[in-house]
Amino acid sequence: MPGLSLTRRLPIRLKLTLLFSGVMAVLLAALSAFLYLHFRSDLDYNIDQSLRARAQEIASLVRGVDIERDHSAYDPLPGRGENFVQILDRHGRVLAASPGFDQPALLTGGEIAGAAEHSLLVQRHQQSRLFSMPINRGSAIIVAGVSLAERDAALDKLDDALISGGPLALLLASIAAYGLAAAALRPVESMRRRATTISSSEAGARLPLPQSIDEIHRLGSTLNEMLDRLEDGLVRERAFVANASHELRMPLTVLKAELEVTLRENGEASQLRRALASAAEETDRIIRLAEDLLLMARAEQGQLPMQRHELSAPELLGALAARSTATVERAGRMLVVGAESDGVMICADLDRLQQAAGNLIDNALRYGRGTITLSARSAGSRVELHVTDQGPGFAAEFLPSAFERFSRADPARSRGGAGLGLAIVKTIAQAHQGDACAGNLPQGGADVWLILPRAPIVA
Repeated sequence: MPGLSLTRRLPIRLKLTLLFSGVMAVLLAALSAFLYLHFRSDLDYNIDQSLRARAQEIASLVRGVDIERDHSAYDPLPGRGENFVQILDRHGRVLAASPGFDQPALLTGGEIAGAAEHSLLVQRHQQSRLFSMPINRGSAIIVAGVSLAERDAALDKLDDALISGGPLALLLASIAAYGLAAAALRPVESMRRRATTISSSEAGARLPLPQSIDEIHRLGSTLNEMLDRLEDGLVRERAFVANASHELRMPLTVLKAELEVTLRENGEASQLRRALASAAEETDRIIRLAEDLLLMARAEQGQLPMQRHELSAPELLGALAARSTATVERAGRMLVVGAESDGVMICADLDRLQQAAGNLIDNALRYGRGTITLSARSAGSRVELHVTDQGPGFAAEFLPSAFERFSRADPARSRGGAGLGLAIVKTIAQAHQGDACAGNLPQGGADVWLILPRAPIVA
């Protein structure tokens, strides 16, 4: 709709002004109508009281007198300005009247019959107002009347004042409303202008906040908190790209050197095989790093493929141990399955858990000593999968950042891994709506565990 589209394009301060003006117009119209009706009602009430007093005044003069026989002393009756009086008998004959009102009778036949019994108020269109009351036991009727010309003139003046003053008041109120809306939105405009100048290269830039603690201040604070989070994310992403570039550069440099040496030297077949084996090892390292980075990127986008199945704790631990036993034995170490939680079911992706457990076992082989233990423990609605060893454990200063990307307990051992192993473990745990934790055992050794939700119990 064209009108609706135009309204949507209007500035918000103009929309607020139009809305305020519309509401104000309705209120002014209602107030004007109330004032007009109330003023008219007051005038009518005062007129009625004046007519009643006038009729009672005349009644006090003629009470007890047989007006039909002796009315010459009261004819004509006094009249002041727009006021006039008539005295009628029960048949409607005018017995006495103010000058100019001796004929015809002010009341009609039906009105005379009612006026002979009780007081009566009559409105003659918009020209006059009449009050009648019986006297001398209903033998005569006093009718006091007044012209409504003065009342109508007063009402016309009020009507003119309201018609001319209402639009002026509405205009002034709308101008004031526009000014107030502009003043209220000035901090928003200031924040908007500042936001257009903020770029990714301007670290720490924030929106200006108004001094008043109101909704706009809270909006600005919320936006600044959002900018803080975006800046933190940008810093992490930049660090991630830098670390990923560094980790990729090292194996690529080694691979290039191996290939260049192989091309330059005409060695024996055994030397060529060793060079190619080293190149293949570096290629595998690059592939693993690329796969790890792809896994984390997919997890952040919510696109990590998961194929969950219900597994019992013994079944899961057996599958994890079977995959890593040969690797552990080649390293001259021992892998054992600890205490199991019988009857505990876990709904998880076995391949992902094997990948996470493989990373933990690889860390235990590289940095730990002694026997590596796999165990499962029930923890309420969760299940903990622990991988422990008997080595020196984690350094206390490393534990807070253990699951961050490219984080290493010993940066000097950069050839041992890319620092993504524990980060991938946490990513896999979170993909299962769980978490990952790390600590040291009281008797010595590292303890890393995944916290996974238990499978729902089906009745």
